[in-house]
Parts: sequence; C-alpha cells; structure tokens
Amino acid sequence: MNRTPSGITAVGDLPWGTHFCQFYDDRNDLAEALVPFFKAGLENNEKCLWVTSEPFGRDDARASLRAAVPDLEQREKRGQIEIIDFQNWYLRSGHLDADETVDQWLGRARTAVDEGYGGLRLTGNTFWLECDGFDEFADYESKVNSRFSSQPILALCSYCLGRCKPSDVLEVVRNHQFAISRRRGEWEVIEDASLKIARSDLERLNSELEQRVHERTAALEQALTDKNELFREVHHRVRNNLQIISSVVRMKQRQTASDDVKQNYSDVLGRVDAIALVHDTLYASDELSRVPIAEYLRKLCENLAELRNRQNGVTLRLDLMDTKLHLDKAVTLGLIVTELVTNALKHAFPLERAGQVTVRFDCNGDDCTLIVSDDGIGIAKCEDTLRSRSGLRLVSSLALQLGATITEHAGEGTTVEARFPQS
Repeated sequence: MNRTPSGITAVGDLPWGTHFCQFYDDRNDLAEALVPFFKAGLENNEKCLWVTSEPFGRDDARASLRAAVPDLEQREKRGQIEIIDFQNWYLRSGHLDADETVDQWLGRARTAVDEGYGGLRLTGNTFWLECDGFDEFADYESKVNSRFSSQPILALCSYCLGRCKPSDVLEVVRNHQFAISRRRGEWEVIEDASLKIARSDLERLNSELEQRVHERTAALEQALTDKNELFREVHHRVRNNLQIISSVVRMKQRQTASDDVKQNYSDVLGRVDAIALVHDTLYASDELSRVPIAEYLRKLCENLAELRNRQNGVTLRLDLMDTKLHLDKAVTLGLIVTELVTNALKHAFPLERAGQVTVRFDCNGDDCTLIVSDDGIGIAKCEDTLRSRSGLRLVSSLALQLGATITEHAGEGTTVEARFPQS
C-alpha cells in the first residue's frame, strides 16, 4: 500500500485513505500539527486544501505556513495549495450538506491526480460547529470515514476540546481511524483497544509474511543458482565433446594427401566449431540461454579465416549489432554465417585475388538481418537455383529452421541477405 509522510513525528508515514483527527486546546496546538502536516504534503508533490476557522483563521494559516514554506505564494499561484474559510466550503448552501461536502472532497482528489499530484491532503477545523449541530456533523464524519477509504486522500480533522462534551469526544474517535492530542507538550496517538489489537495482529502477520517471502526468495535464488551451474556444466561438456570431434577431424585432415578432401574436412571443422563456439560463449556468460551475437560472430569469422588460411590480400570486415539471440537461433545463424563466409573465401578470390568479405548483422524491432557480401568474381550466370548448388543448399535448409527469407544479389561480387524474426 502506498504511504505518504504525515509530517507529524508521532504519526509518521500514513497510507492513502487515512482519516484521522486532532484534539487541540488553542491556536498553538493547531499550528504545531497543521503547519508540518501541509509542509510535508507540499514537498511530496501533493495538492493541499486547508479549510480554516477560528481561532486560527485564513490569514493566520497563511502566515504560519509561509514561515515554513518560503515559496508558498508561488505554490498558491500554480494551484498546489488553497487556504479557504469554512463558510466557503461547509456552508456553501447555507447549511451543512454531508453528501455534497464529501463529493466536493472526492472531486478535488480526482482533479489532483489528473493534474499529476500524488493525491489530496486536506484539513478542516470544526470550531464553527455549534453544540446542537454536532450529531449532524458526526453523521457527516461517518460518511467521510467510509468513502475516503482507499482514495488518494489524507484527511486531518481538528476539534477544539473546549467545545466538545465527553460524549462528543467518544463519537469523534469512533468516526476516525485514530486521534492525536497534545499532552505535556508531546503529541500522543489515541485509538480504541480493538484497533490497537487489530493493528498489532496485522503487523505480526506482515512480519511473518515478509519472513516467508524472504525464505521463499532465498530458496528460489538458490534453485536458480543451481540451475545455472547445471546449465554451465552442460555447455562445458558439450563444448568438450565437440572439441574431441574437432580433434578427430583435424587428425584425419592431416592424414590425407588430397587437397579436395582437406577442404571437405575444413568445411566440417567450420560447422563443428560454429556449434562449439556457441556453448563456449554461453559458458563464459552470465546469461546461459541467450547468446551475445556480436561477440559470437566475431570469434566465429576469425576462426573461419584462420581455418581457410586465406591469402593476405583478402580482408574480413565485420559490422555487428550488439544484441542477444536464443541458443537455437544463434546456432542456426552461426551455421549460415559459416557456410556463406566459407563459400566466399573458397570461391570469390581465385588466383591470389585481393578483396574483402563483409559480414553485417543488425536487428530493427522484431526483425533481424544478416548480410554476407564480397567483392570477388561473382557467381557465374547459370540455370541453377540457390537451393540446388551444393555450397548454398545447406543455407536454404538452415534458413527454413530460422524462419528466414534468403535473397541473393549478383553483380560486382556476391551478396546474400537473410531476414528472420528475432523472437
């Protein structure tokens, strides 16, 4: 529940919807409670309405509050606080209309929220009330108590002890959540025994609930830690197993004398390394299911370049957006990049031709785009489609897994573009 500072030390912070009262002996008691009450509201971005009566009239209220709030006039001009006489609030119709007055308070509260304030802070002094009208006012206070509940309102009503009979005091306390009164120079809180017990029980239950939440949160955090450790171990073991496969392939590559077979082994190594690198990246990351793509693709392309022993005249240019993809998408994307970069390094620059291979990746909204281009010799015009050529057949298959559309641009070099949804 949202709370707001009351400004009164003995009361502390209060939840919105609180309706309480004060019993005072003289104007000094009023100033001691109401000035800090409204000062706290103004400083907390709340709209304030102070309805005054003797023995602390409108001019008295303004003068006392100005001493505590130096910019009071500016706040009044912009409408954050209004100080009015009781006749212009309670007796607008010549007599007290309980429902109309309550509706006025609630209307001001709605306006305050609409204007961007935290709520409405208000007070009314009942000194003007005649003794024979107390029963009618008690009915009004009862309606206030019920209708202010859960509203963005903090209400403090002021009652002069010298004008209240003992029975009136009991009725006032009954119609407010609690009362405060000065005793030996200090504010004391007055509430009935049942309310004290209820509040004590509520505090105890809240304390127990907080303890249970704390214990449950600690258990969930431990479970999350255990799960992350398990995931990290899985990534580590998968990476090790793939490393074993990679070592076997490299051994076979060294044992063959055929350049074509060596190149085929290099293709296999590139694909194995593309998968292994994902798990290697996740093992070193705090997030174990989403891969940092820029870091992953950079390492992958560097490995492919080393694996292909590309000639010095070919450079690799990377333009990679720093984002994260889920593990499955990252693996598929890595395999597509492996195929496209490998094809460019194998076929685009024959006879020691110099040039550049560029890999771009970015996401805009929910769509991601991969572009692999080179300024090599280009793809010769032929009847074969993208899907039928051995080097790009796998790309088309992987694109289906990724939900991607593949577009090939031929001209000065070759450009292949893949677009797919990020989520």
